[in-house]
Amino acid sequence: MEKKKWTKTNLILIPIALVAFIAYISLTFNDPNSEQSDTSTLEGKIEQTLKQIQGVGQVKVYLHYDDHVPDGASLLDEYFSSGKTQKTVSGMLIVSEGASNPSIKSQLLETISRVMQLPTHRIMIVPMERKGDVE
Repeated sequence: MEKKKWTKTNLILIPIALVAFIAYISLTFNDPNSEQSDTSTLEGKIEQTLKQIQGVGQVKVYLHYDDHVPDGASLLDEYFSSGKTQKTVSGMLIVSEGASNPSIKSQLLETISRVMQLPTHRIMIVPMERKGDVE
């Protein structure tokens, strides 16, 4: 049985391949601390749109989905179904820099209520903590 020896070339190529793999992973996945929103999700699209309203500032949107199972369907039916299930947004939390201003907060509430077709009691809007704020 012949043993393979580690050559200098193999010892150099392994760390280079490892560094290339790490670089690929870091470029492929989004940085969770980045300020950019993912506009492919509903939350990202709403955030980008709300940022365009004067006085709103930075925005973060969290959606709550209804896990309602249709009448006559069991949980197993939903689990094994081949089609995509349609989730219904049943509530929203909006964190905004401008939400400390009552008129901006009111404007956000009315806008979201109309666009998302949600009653206002299902929408919560709170001010965003600013980096310089101290309690």
